[in-house]
Amino acid sequence: MKALLDFIPLIAFFVAARYSGILAAAGALLVATIIIYAIHFVRQKGKFDKQQWVVLLLTIVFCGGTLLLRDDIYLRWKSPIINGIFALTLLVSAAINKPLMQLAMKEVFSLTLSGWKKLTVAWALFFAFMGVLHYITAFTMSDEAWINFKTYGWIPIMLVFVVAQFALLKNHLNPALTDKTNK
Repeated sequence: MKALLDFIPLIAFFVAARYSGILAAAGALLVATIIIYAIHFVRQKGKFDKQQWVVLLLTIVFCGGTLLLRDDIYLRWKSPIINGIFALTLLVSAAINKPLMQLAMKEVFSLTLSGWKKLTVAWALFFAFMGVLHYITAFTMSDEAWINFKTYGWIPIMLVFVVAQFALLKNHLNPALTDKTNK
């Protein structure tokens, strides 16, 4: 349910961009994000995880800057910066032997510290790659290409990456998880 709610701001952005332009899309993205995060806040009993705080605050800053200054450059920087923050955070966590992917996926996979670090670095490289793609589409392509990529162009890339991760790690599924599904 949470993942489906998180697509609502993207849909609002896409629709507003198509029919009313990028500034309206920034406003739609901002309003939809605030509403969705209010719902998350209530459903999560008054708490956000760090990723949610980063996305919410940067959305407010970049969409707010776009609207206040009537310049879409700030909105164009949002996705590359968020992806860059995620990439850097994951790399640092692997470097200090506290791989964040272990916290996120320990219920799903059973890996050694080395395995968790490799998985964390793989995700860091994925976010860095996505940041570069978002930058390229935002600053070198037409508005339409950027809007399309920002809205749904990244989804197939993410799905291929996630499926590849699960294919590589299927032999490392947590035994407790597979026991539950076999009962």
